[in-house]
Amino acid sequence: MLKIINILHQNNLILRFIKFSLIGISGILVNSFFLWILYDHAELEIYFASPIAIVIAIFNNFNWNDRFTWNENRENRSSTYGKRLLKYYFSSIIGALISYLILLILTLEFNWHYLLGNIAGILIGTVSNFLLGNFWVFKNKIATDLKMSDNKVE
Repeated sequence: MLKIINILHQNNLILRFIKFSLIGISGILVNSFFLWILYDHAELEIYFASPIAIVIAIFNNFNWNDRFTWNENRENRSSTYGKRLLKYYFSSIIGALISYLILLILTLEFNWHYLLGNIAGILIGTVSNFLLGNFWVFKNKIATDLKMSDNKVE
């Protein structure tokens, strides 16, 4: 357990997860707002309104995470903004699918209010989004280069 805590501390993962969670709260608000607009006011079916709200919230979260959560390695990123955005959307698909399925199950099978089901789904998908963001999307080029040079046979 101490080894895990030491690794988390050395990599600033705890602080980074707190930042990620703060951005996630803004994403919940963006997602819920657009879901409310699309479902209650535009009268789109939940099957369509939710994915649109998710796509908008992912874009919001990516930009804030890019500038705030992983800002310390901006100059040393292993990919460009566009590639990071594509990676972020791809990695967020897992969390989004989890979120979407939880929303549908809680709303349609257990009669939860759709906004509560939406928030429950988002919370459950958060961990996979953070881990993929940290170790793939916002990967530091220097750390990658160092790891590669450590693996070379001399």
